[in-house]
Amino acid sequence: MNAQYAVPDVPAFLDACDTVELKAVLTEAEGRRAARSLGFDLGDALTRHVYYLDTPGLALDAAGVIMRIRQTGDAGADATVRIRPADPAALDPELRRRKGFHVELDMCPDRFVCSASLKTRLAGATVAAAVAGRTPPGSLFTPRQRRLYQAYAPHGAALDGLSLFGPVRVRRLAGAVRGWQHQLAVQLWEFPAEPVLELSSKVAAADAAVAVARWSSFLDLHRVIPRLFRHTKSQTALRASAPRAAYS
Repeated sequence: MNAQYAVPDVPAFLDACDTVELKAVLTEAEGRRAARSLGFDLGDALTRHVYYLDTPGLALDAAGVIMRIRQTGDAGADATVRIRPADPAALDPELRRRKGFHVELDMCPDRFVCSASLKTRLAGATVAAAVAGRTPPGSLFTPRQRRLYQAYAPHGAALDGLSLFGPVRVRRLAGAVRGWQHQLAVQLWEFPAEPVLELSSKVAAADAAVAVARWSSFLDLHRVIPRLFRHTKSQTALRASAPRAAYS
């Protein structure tokens, strides 16, 4: 379904966010055309493999808790606990001061949503051992991440008992483009049934009002018409593969 990008009102809690990420999601064919128009060659893209943890019945997804593991070749990886939607006013002030904790407002054509996340960097070998089932998935997360998870996860969803979903291969490029003052990222998510390409640009909260006002014109310049999809990328990834025991 096509969606003309209508700029939503910037919510009152914008000042409580660290960044705003503007997004436009396209089908693969439309996305490849847009990438070429923007000067990106997907053949040069960096490849990531993205995994998610959830219960077989997707209880975390229903509770707004996202557990993501991401690996980029043998070079590096990261693990993220994300709460979406999140109310910045309800977040622990001590947690907000911690390195790696981030509050972001995602803005899409039809909605905006605030999320809070805590990310840690990992060694690629550590992730390889976890996704192969040789070590428990909880070993990838720091004590603070585990506490954040426990504060929002539904009752009975023990971290080391979660199932593993994925991987989804993601090809990513980022750089400067004509008509836009901020860095633009291009990500091709190779879902089996329906690959999608996302254009996104992350800006500081202080610059958000101007960027949001110009985003629609920038998309028009490159004839990009975002589409509306039923599920987010994380939800699509969870539904694109069968769950398997992460550790036994």
